[in-house]
Amino acid sequence: MRVFDADRQEWAGDERETRFDGDQQMQAAKQGQVLRQAAVVLAVVGFCFLAWALGWKDEPQPAEEPGATQPTATDSWDGEGGSSAEPSAESSEETSAATPPPGYEALQDSEGFRSAVPSGWERTGRPSQYGMAVVEYRSSDGSRRLQVFAVMETSPYASLQAAQLESRKLDGYEVITLEENTDAPRKAATHEYRADEVAGESQSFTRHVIDHRFEAEDGHLYAIVAYGSDADGSGDEQELLDTALRWFCPPDTQCAAPSE
Repeated sequence: MRVFDADRQEWAGDERETRFDGDQQMQAAKQGQVLRQAAVVLAVVGFCFLAWALGWKDEPQPAEEPGATQPTATDSWDGEGGSSAEPSAESSEETSAATPPPGYEALQDSEGFRSAVPSGWERTGRPSQYGMAVVEYRSSDGSRRLQVFAVMETSPYASLQAAQLESRKLDGYEVITLEENTDAPRKAATHEYRADEVAGESQSFTRHVIDHRFEAEDGHLYAIVAYGSDADGSGDEQELLDTALRWFCPPDTQCAAPSE
């Protein structure tokens, strides 16, 4: 059988036909191989595109520009700038608004506590076996005094009971009150008395004394004692004690602004 060889543009005989059939088979095999390679390439390209598309969707958001505002926490005022963080505007206004009564000044004692005493009073201190020194503030004429120290007993009332045993030995001692302050937010007790003789005083006149012992914000016990002349009444000693107590903040402690 003769066939027309389109490549050679001639008719081929049986021998040529055989060769033509072989050429066709080889050409078909080559075409199949090319198609398979093309399919592999297309599959690889498709996989790469799919991986890129998924990766693009999961890209992180752009980083925030430097200087962007972030919310910050603020600490409450500790009375003398002891806060580790910058105070908020609200706490700064509260600080500036809290001022001692006229004639008094707020101070941060070298023993670490905060309080308020009459302006111009002289400070002295002496060591104590209970840690914090016994601190005294005294008027220029020596007639009035404020004393601050730490207490060792288990409760303010127990401490005052022990102190009264010594106060009874004073000349002219007269108790006004010795009571536990049950309505106070923390444990507290007060011993108020008169005496013609008071330890640490050289002037001879009847003194009015208010000894207040209390539990402070740090959970420890302290005493604030106001001394003055009994001749002018008890109001000035009470004011002295109340002001010092209202402004008192123990060492290494953050306290709220003093109440009015």
